[in-house]
Amino acid sequence: MRWYRELILPAGLLASLIIGAGMFALPYLFNTAGILTGIFYLATSAFIFCVIHLRYGEVIEKTSGKHRFAGYARLYLGERGFWLGAIVAGLGLTLVLTAYLALGPVFLQLLIPGLGDSLNLYLFWGVGALAILLSLNRLKNFEFLAVAAMLAIILVLFIFGLARGGGLGELPAFNPAFIFLPYGAVLFALYGRPAISSLKDYFEENKINYGNLRKAIILGTAVPALFYLLFVLGIAWLSPQGVSPDALTGLLSVPSWLLVLVGVLGMFAIWTSYFLLGLEVKNIFRYDFKLPSPVATLAVILAPLILYLAGLRNFIGLVTVIGGVFLATESIMVILMHHKLRGRSHKGELILIAIFILGGLYEIWKTL
Repeated sequence: MRWYRELILPAGLLASLIIGAGMFALPYLFNTAGILTGIFYLATSAFIFCVIHLRYGEVIEKTSGKHRFAGYARLYLGERGFWLGAIVAGLGLTLVLTAYLALGPVFLQLLIPGLGDSLNLYLFWGVGALAILLSLNRLKNFEFLAVAAMLAIILVLFIFGLARGGGLGELPAFNPAFIFLPYGAVLFALYGRPAISSLKDYFEENKINYGNLRKAIILGTAVPALFYLLFVLGIAWLSPQGVSPDALTGLLSVPSWLLVLVGVLGMFAIWTSYFLLGLEVKNIFRYDFKLPSPVATLAVILAPLILYLAGLRNFIGLVTVIGGVFLATESIMVILMHHKLRGRSHKGELILIAIFILGGLYEIWKTL
């Protein structure tokens, strides 16, 4: 149907990238910083990323030619902008894929307990690599169905936790000592900029009016934020002994069928995002660095595995640094590109840039 093809499906494609591994860091961080702190970060970041995604959508819509992030940065911010864009997008997204490798095998273990850690890792990585080899048109309906399944599972977790007597009064409301803790992770969890290029390609290939692109971007950004809150509450209520950093360990007392659902949720969340992010990195190598398609594909498939095997396996650490530094820098560059395109800026955008800079400095200081 027309409304499905022109609005629901593209919004689902964006949501399928946004709903990823970052979701599983939120229950622990919100429980530590306080649920009210977490809700504030979630609502504020959802609004900010609606703005960022819309700005980037306007940049790619009004710029001719085939480019990806670094290519747009070169057009609007010059040669230095190109190299900065290449670093923060190419390296940043590769680190995101590495973070997914750090968490994906944990969920695969829930579904196939008999496999060893190494086999789980290579099986997860192999399926993700296979998806990157396929085109978006071949997988677009699967992506939408995966999002529908993830939202349904989150609702089940929320309802089951609520039925166990969950209430907001049982959760820590505010902890000033950890007020900045969720910053990078929430940015990571709501980040969907790479999918905007894929949405534009989808609208072009299917000859859909660009007027629906803005609606799809807003819907695809807002829905994940709402369901993240339901997920955080459900996990917190189902973890009476404390929420673990991966959101799983505290769930050992729940029925086995619910653990299987969490495993399915995790696999869908990570695989769908892994595919779209891998496709974006491949296209950065193809369109911005002019690499042959086979070389670009091989690079995006192998790089995350090499980084993981080299020792980058701390999921929470990767999520907070990627979100607070790499993705925040990308967002600043999107604002600057949009300013060059339109020839004017707003005070609100200057405030956003200041927030991203201060947040990035905080994440660097915390890591050091």
